[in-house]
Amino acid sequence: MIKTSLSATLTAPVLLLGLSASSLAWAGPKEEVVAAVDKFLAAKSYHAVMSMGPGPGTETDFVAPDRMRVKMGTMGEQIMIGNTLYLTMQGKTSKQAAPNGGIAQLRTRDKVLGNLATLKVTAAGTENLGGVATKKYKIDNTQPKSSSTFWVNADGYPVQSVNIADVNGKQYTSTLKYSRFNDPSIKIPVPAVK
Repeated sequence: MIKTSLSATLTAPVLLLGLSASSLAWAGPKEEVVAAVDKFLAAKSYHAVMSMGPGPGTETDFVAPDRMRVKMGTMGEQIMIGNTLYLTMQGKTSKQAAPNGGIAQLRTRDKVLGNLATLKVTAAGTENLGGVATKKYKIDNTQPKSSSTFWVNADGYPVQSVNIADVNGKQYTSTLKYSRFNDPSIKIPVPAVK
């Protein structure tokens, strides 16, 4: 599920419209994961932290319908608002067209899960993550090739995703931790170009 590109940096934290809590009791693992991804995609806001091995990683905030901020450790910050990307590096901010058609193109079920027809999901029990009771799933897909472990809380939102992907013959593992769903205090103002 992880690609090494600007869109991956912006979409990686992106994982969730679906089933009510009562209907989840009758759903299988695949339906439960799809429902969690749909709920994630419908969230008004969230915060995510992604790490890939040693180093500072990235922090992402999203505010619906079309605002995303990615803090790239000490390298700088990207803010995407609709079809515009603001890139801040070394204290200077530039403005340019967002890649791939902007946030709407990045926040889709296919971007998160890949092809549903080739998606395989296995229930992997329950686990307590940082004091939060979760359901754990193993997810594999062949289109595109990806493997991950996915944790969902009792409210149906993702708590964590550990993704493994092969990129140019090398294997990469990334860990995403999600929090602050529908938190109205998350704000992403338009940055000043300087």
